[in-house]
Amino acid sequence: MSEITRAYAKYKGQQYNASYSSETQKWSVDIPSGSESSYSESNHTYPIELHAFDAAGNETIMYATDDTYSDQLNIRVLEKTKPTATIVSPTQDSVLGSATQDIKMELSDAGGSGLNMASVVFKVNNAQVTQGVSWSDSGSKKVCTYRATNLSDGSNSVSLQVTDNDGNVSDIATVSFVISTQAPTLNVTTPTDNLLTNSNKVTVSGTAAAGSDAVTLAEVTINSEKVSVGEGGAFSKEITLNEGANTITVIAKDNLGKTTTVTRRVTVDTKAPVISDVEAEATTVNANSTIHLTFKVVDPADE
Repeated sequence: MSEITRAYAKYKGQQYNASYSSETQKWSVDIPSGSESSYSESNHTYPIELHAFDAAGNETIMYATDDTYSDQLNIRVLEKTKPTATIVSPTQDSVLGSATQDIKMELSDAGGSGLNMASVVFKVNNAQVTQGVSWSDSGSKKVCTYRATNLSDGSNSVSLQVTDNDGNVSDIATVSFVISTQAPTLNVTTPTDNLLTNSNKVTVSGTAAAGSDAVTLAEVTINSEKVSVGEGGAFSKEITLNEGANTITVIAKDNLGKTTTVTRRVTVDTKAPVISDVEAEATTVNANSTIHLTFKVVDPADE
């Protein structure tokens, strides 16, 4: 009978020689697993072949499909690189003017095992969202745009996390942002609406303020001309009017572009009435009698 002269293991195309121990009467071999995940392989494992030779040159090969030892010859290799979850928009501490926002997200895996999409945990204001979340491929990334509706004014947050197929869990991506839907407040104290005046100048005054503490008042305009705003949001400007009907438009705008508009209508009438056709019933009268006159009055503004 020939003795066993050589044995080796074959793994991922490489040969690794085994050594014999007379004490245990067994062959042993050390095989580097490598850094790549086996998840994409058949059965998610890397197979090992064992080869043994006797002195007569006979060879035995045990494949990883062996009925008895297949569970020992199929090696599951786990990569240890965490996947990445990213919230692209909105950005941290941003202030947004609409209760409906598109949440843009990305997932990527650098370790090689791939992303376990069933493990994705996406939350809006700490409530997990599953409906309306659809992921698509974009190069090496998974991307999704989720439309969040009915966000409340004030602070809001979104978070995202994913696990890869080897069980590595990403860091939680969290973004907090503020919703401010309230338009600026605008109070025009002068002039009153539908004012009738004989002056061709009027002072437009009032106060304006941002709709919430999250935004700022950007500007106040009167008939498209920017005016200075003082303490407490007070503004005042004298403007020149045209004869007849005038429209004064005051607009307050915040830094998000939301506006509030107040319109005042002012009519200017500087033409004095015209008296004509004066006729006395008698120009000589007795004392303690009545003087009777008739005359015509015309307002030029009506002509």
